[in-house]
Amino acid sequence: MSTDTIDQAHSQKIRSIPYWSGSISLRPLAGGITNRNYLVEQGPDRFVARVGAELPHLGIDRRNEIECHHAAESLGVAPKILFGANGVLVSRYIESRTLCPTGGREPGFAPRLAALLRQLHDGWDTLHGDLLFFSPFQAARTYTQTALRTGAQLPPDIDQLLNSLRQLSRTIAPYIPTLCHNDMLPANVLDDGERVWLVDWEYAGMGHPLFDLAMFSACCEFSEDQEIDFLGHYLGEQSRPQQLRELRVLKAASLVREGLWAVVQTVASDLDFDYHEYARSSFDKFRSAVAKL
Repeated sequence: MSTDTIDQAHSQKIRSIPYWSGSISLRPLAGGITNRNYLVEQGPDRFVARVGAELPHLGIDRRNEIECHHAAESLGVAPKILFGANGVLVSRYIESRTLCPTGGREPGFAPRLAALLRQLHDGWDTLHGDLLFFSPFQAARTYTQTALRTGAQLPPDIDQLLNSLRQLSRTIAPYIPTLCHNDMLPANVLDDGERVWLVDWEYAGMGHPLFDLAMFSACCEFSEDQEIDFLGHYLGEQSRPQQLRELRVLKAASLVREGLWAVVQTVASDLDFDYHEYARSSFDKFRSAVAKL
């Protein structure tokens, strides 16, 4: 399905929600590899409307997404939700640039994002509500079973990949679970010039705080020095060897999880996106990351 046309069922769904006080106009927003996003204009006001179904095969629970987004909003790291029900989520439009991997590597950006993630994670002892738990290790195993059940093509060395992942998981020390975004693609990071925002909280939940740093590092292909710098800004001190190794373990976990997510999407999604290539690239990067540990 092309992202430059308006799906009429989506249009009807968005127009029918009770939030609007008058007529609205819609146009598709580019990007997104799971859902469809639209810019909604009503007079001088602009909003983003996201249409997304329940997707249990991907581990997406819309009730949990909204709970986590509200929690992140209360911590000052996510845009305000204006409406969320019946598969439609509406938030205030933020005039900003959507980050790309190159932007993530810009000098001066890592400290800003590190501070935002620290703000998110430090709120763990103020949260309430039924927030789901997230582990990239468990997600990878679950995606593998989903792929087997749906007939998706797994890599020939999947058993070896999962065994490597299992061994890596045993090196993670006990930690305090925090609210994490868990999908730190650069495209989910907005920069309005003054503040950084995180959007798309579909995979959010209570988990390991370093996973957010690890996935962003993986997606932006940080060098070893950039990883050390990013972690140091997050900790507010020089990064310690154990924490740096755990970040790199979680970076590897994020890569194999992304690869298996894409494998499932090859048989589940109708969006115009090359999930086969995304999976292949993610698995190759995982093998390379493991070799460096």
